[in-house]
Amino acid sequence: MFNVGGPEVVVILLVLLVVLGPDQLPKAMRTFGNVMAEIRKVSGGFQAEMRKAIESIDEPSSSSDGGGAPAPRPLATTPEEADVTEVVARNPATAAEPVGGTDAAGVDPDGGPAAVDPADRASG
Repeated sequence: MFNVGGPEVVVILLVLLVVLGPDQLPKAMRTFGNVMAEIRKVSGGFQAEMRKAIESIDEPSSSSDGGGAPAPRPLATTPEEADVTEVVARNPATAAEPVGGTDAAGVDPDGGPAAVDPADRASG
């Protein structure tokens, strides 16, 4: 990645020896090694999480039931778990009026003829 060879490493170590001194250089190298090990561990964990996420995305399409729609997720038990569409669907105040419905006075809000109840039609 950085294209650093043997001569470059020797020059870097000599500069570090001059800057840090012979008694601080081993401590600095040990700290650098620990930091690199921690970076590798975090990177490996991140890669494992990404692989797991990709496998979970690919999993429904490779199911044995021949594909199709994924299984519906269960309804939320708390408001924090519910998404917006579930909250709207479960709230009766946001339910849409049925098509062809009338208001309280029996007038169609669309301006068309009001729907007639079959019992009223039979009585004349």
